[in-house]
Amino acid sequence: MDVKPCKSSWYVGASSLALLTFAAYFSTFQNLYIWDDDLYLTQNPYLNDFDGLKRLWFDVEAMLQYYPMVFSSFWIEKKIWGLDPAGYHVTNVLIHCMNVVLLWRILVFLEIKGSWLAAAIFAIHPVQVESVAWITERKNLLSGFFLFLSLYSFLRFYKPVQPSESNIRKTKIWSIYGLSILLFLCALLSKTVTCTLPAIILLIFWWKENRICKEVVFLTIPFFVVGLCFAFLTAWLEKYHAGALGPDWDFSVLDRFLIAGRALWFYIGKLIFPSPLIFIYPRWIIDDSIWWQYVYPLAFLALICLFWLLRNRIGRGPLAGILFFSGTLFPALGFFNVYPMLFSFVADHFQYIACIGVIVIFSSGLVRVMDRLQPFLHWGVVISLLMLLGSLTWFQSHIYKNVFSLWTDTIKKNPGAWLAHNNLGVEYESLGKMSLAISSFETSLQYKPDFHMAHYNLGNIYKKLGKFKDSVSPYRKALEINPNYYQAHFNLGYAYQSLGQLGDSIESYEKALAINPGYFKAQFNLGNAYRDLGRLEEAMEIYEEARAVNSVFYVTHFNLGNTYRDLGRLEEAVESYKIALVSKPDHLLSLINMGNVLNQLNKNQLAVNALSRAIELSPDDTNARYSLGVVYAKTGQLEKARKAFEAILRLEPNDLKAKNELNKMR
Repeated sequence: MDVKPCKSSWYVGASSLALLTFAAYFSTFQNLYIWDDDLYLTQNPYLNDFDGLKRLWFDVEAMLQYYPMVFSSFWIEKKIWGLDPAGYHVTNVLIHCMNVVLLWRILVFLEIKGSWLAAAIFAIHPVQVESVAWITERKNLLSGFFLFLSLYSFLRFYKPVQPSESNIRKTKIWSIYGLSILLFLCALLSKTVTCTLPAIILLIFWWKENRICKEVVFLTIPFFVVGLCFAFLTAWLEKYHAGALGPDWDFSVLDRFLIAGRALWFYIGKLIFPSPLIFIYPRWIIDDSIWWQYVYPLAFLALICLFWLLRNRIGRGPLAGILFFSGTLFPALGFFNVYPMLFSFVADHFQYIACIGVIVIFSSGLVRVMDRLQPFLHWGVVISLLMLLGSLTWFQSHIYKNVFSLWTDTIKKNPGAWLAHNNLGVEYESLGKMSLAISSFETSLQYKPDFHMAHYNLGNIYKKLGKFKDSVSPYRKALEINPNYYQAHFNLGYAYQSLGQLGDSIESYEKALAINPGYFKAQFNLGNAYRDLGRLEEAMEIYEEARAVNSVFYVTHFNLGNTYRDLGRLEEAVESYKIALVSKPDHLLSLINMGNVLNQLNKNQLAVNALSRAIELSPDDTNARYSLGVVYAKTGQLEKARKAFEAILRLEPNDLKAKNELNKMR
């Protein structure tokens, strides 16, 4: 199954891998967006303009993860095909296809037996579906692309030689070495898990040369330095920006050792028998007092020791493969806090690159066995294997068709997936299926009572249904679990305000603002609550702060104008109404209230202009006509005043105010 390095066979090998990959993933072109695609793409405000792109590169906290290469690819694509998901799915498959071909060329360059078969298995193994069919996992694909290019460049720059070969190397082209470092930096800017590349390089040289010379070590030092810097940055962001802190990540060193051991065998198991594949796997209960949990890490260490002892009989390849597998997985084995550990210790996409180590061991061993068979049996085994894997990948890809297929499949295979129940509830809520949403959130809380988001989402449902009293308890429970969740403080304040409990409402809004001082919604509603209580001076101060945060929301200016009016600050009231009308020129109440205040200021013609404009916008509005009639009567324009009041009575025959004004004029 090795393709000779002639030009024609290169095309044949690459084309066959490309066709195989596109055939297996063709169905993903019709898939829609799923989980986290909104955060990364569809609702990402930084993908709209060049300023947003600069923020993605120069602000490491702009997003939960600092992967500017990935977001730049989304930024470019959004300019090309907007938010059509098909384009992004095609790009994912295309990048995966390039990775497959690059992997094959690297394996051929390293003279690994069964290199084409290994690349083909890497291409269409169903564990890869999560990385390819999920747009958000562009980070896996793009980081793999740059990692393969960086590794291939390094090997071209400094090729490992067999002990039997000449140790005299060709003159080095240092520009290729510099290119390798640059490509490695691009890989890190796509996903930091690629920081293991320098260790991979040393491992390859040990495997091929049975030693690691000083020159290779020195050449990898820049890789290690840059890689460690990015690794520390990502670890910090996961903890203090993504929120991977707290009891759910509170594991001892021994616990993490147990998690890692079990995870390694889990990933090997899914490569050998990829069923069931689940978007969210059950989270294991780790208990260092249970003896059998030690079997996993000890058995894996025993496997490494066995390969070490047999290295002179079976070669160093199997040991190199298993070390590549475990070393590349190391950042995701639980030794460092990563946010997904909240709901599962493992995920298919974690082994996108790492699985190569196990696949190469399998494919090279299989080819050695098949070489003893007749050619038709040889090809029969290969075709059967690839057809099986391709079929599994095809069907697995359909699970990622949309959010409903993803979450229902996850719940079917893992009923205790509390995150899936919660997220399915969010989708039901968006479709207006409130009873199903409530059921999903309640099921989520059965499996994880301390999941604050499910409590919060349940409160939101009751709020949408107008059941404000029922929403209070879920919001309070969410805040007991996460006191810093300012949105829950705000919504609790809104519920209290709707129930007329203004004191409690003010307290909740103030807590929200203590956590997020620039939270406009809380500022605006807090001003309303103070105003409803008659605390006008405090309401005025809050409205002014809200206006500074969001100057375009016309209702803030309108409410501030009303507050100024009630405080007797009429000139300032007029200015606030004017600003409201700049944001919304057809705001009827601003025109009417401004006309009334102008009347109080004896600016009669300006009052007439404002009220006449209000009547133009809404000819049936009796309030505007009444105020206009009052202005006309005040200025002695009695005929015009009479017409204004008579017009009101034509619209509302029983309007007492208009009748009274007409009686005064008789």
